[in-house]
Amino acid sequence: MLLYLSISTLILSLLLAYNNYSINKNSIFLSALLVLVSISGLIHYYVLFSESEIGIAFFYTHFMPLLYLQGPLLYFYVSGTLKDRFIYNWKSLLHLIPFIIGLISIFTYYFKPWSFKLGIAKQIIASPIAFLKNAQSGNLFINLPARTIMLVAYGIASIIIVLHYCTKNKIEIKSLFSSKKSILWLFFIIISIIISASSYMIMILNFMIQQMPSRELINQMQMNNFTLFSFSLIPLIMLFFPSVLYGIPIINTKTNKNYNPTNKDFEKVIKKIPSGENKDLTDLGQLIQDYLITEKPFTDPEFSLDDLVKRLNVPKHHLYYCFNSIFYKNFSTIRKEMRVDYAKELLLNGDLLNQSMEGIWTKAGFSSKTNFFISFKDVTGYTPIEFLKNSNKDLS
Repeated sequence: MLLYLSISTLILSLLLAYNNYSINKNSIFLSALLVLVSISGLIHYYVLFSESEIGIAFFYTHFMPLLYLQGPLLYFYVSGTLKDRFIYNWKSLLHLIPFIIGLISIFTYYFKPWSFKLGIAKQIIASPIAFLKNAQSGNLFINLPARTIMLVAYGIASIIIVLHYCTKNKIEIKSLFSSKKSILWLFFIIISIIISASSYMIMILNFMIQQMPSRELINQMQMNNFTLFSFSLIPLIMLFFPSVLYGIPIINTKTNKNYNPTNKDFEKVIKKIPSGENKDLTDLGQLIQDYLITEKPFTDPEFSLDDLVKRLNVPKHHLYYCFNSIFYKNFSTIRKEMRVDYAKELLLNGDLLNQSMEGIWTKAGFSSKTNFFISFKDVTGYTPIEFLKNSNKDLS
C-alpha cells in the first residue's frame, strides 16, 4: 500500500507542477514538497518493508539531504499562497542551511562503490538496529529524527502565519467552509503534514529507544498506519477539490490599467456573491462579464483563457479563482453558454432567414456543426430548430 501510494503521489506531484505552474507559480513549492514526501515514503518502504537489496541500496542515504527541504517548501508554499506571490531574497537561502549540512555529512557516501552499498542493504535487512550501532557514520542517529523534527517545527510556524492572516483579515471559522476554502486547504495540508511527521518521529524514537532487532517488529507498530493515513489524505483532497490550488488572489486595482468596469448588469451569471469575498475580486468578476458581454470575444473560435489573461492583464490563477468562487462555473462552461446565448439571439432576430445554420454557429464562435448542436442541446435542452419553433409558438 505504501509503495503504490508513494508512486501515485509522485506522479500526481509531477502532473501538478506541469499543469499548474503557468496558472499559479507558487504551486511549484507544493509539487516539490509532495515529491519529497513521496521519496520519503519510498525510502520507508524499501528500508523497512522490502527485501530488495538493490532498492535499499538505491534509496538509503542518497536522498537524505533533500528531505531537509520538506519543511522550508511547506513554509514557502503557505507564505506564498497568503501573499499571492513568493519573494526571493537572501533570507530565503538561510532555510537551505540544514540541507547543505546534511549534504556535507554524507557527501563521501555518494562515491562509495555499489558493492559497498549492497553490503549495507544486506545488513539493514538482517537487523536495522545492529547496522546503526555498527555504522561508521555517527550522524545517522541525528539525521533520522532531525529532519522530522524540522518538518514539525516548520509546520507549527506555518500554522502561526495562517492564524495571523486570519486574525488580520478578520476571517471567521464558518467562512472557511464557504468562501475561504483556500485557507481551509492550508490548515488541512499543514495539520496533515504535522500529524504524519509527528507519528513518524514517534515511531523512529520507539525504534531507537526499544532497540528493535528486526524490521518485522518495526512494521507491526501502529504508527505506520497512522502516518500512512494522514499522508494519503493530501493527494485525495487535491484530486477531488483541485480549485484549492488556485491560491488566494490579492488584486491591486491601482496598478491594473484595464481595471475599469462599466457594465453593472451582472445578474445573469453572478447568481450569488459570497459576503466574505475580497471586494476587488468581486469587481474582477464584474469586469470579466463586462468584457465578455461588451466585446463578445467568445465569437472567435480560438478564444481561450490565455486571451482573457492578456486582455485584462491579471494573473491566470486570479481568473481561475474568480470563476470558481464568483461565477461557480469554469471558463469553458461560461464560454459555451455565452456562445449559445448569442446563437439564440441570432435565431430570434431572424438571422436564419438571411443565412444558413452554418452562418449562425460560425458567427457565434463554434468551430463545427457537431460542437454547435451538442452545446446548444446541452444548454437549452433543445436543438436550434426545436428552440426556434417553441419560441415562435410562445410569440403567437
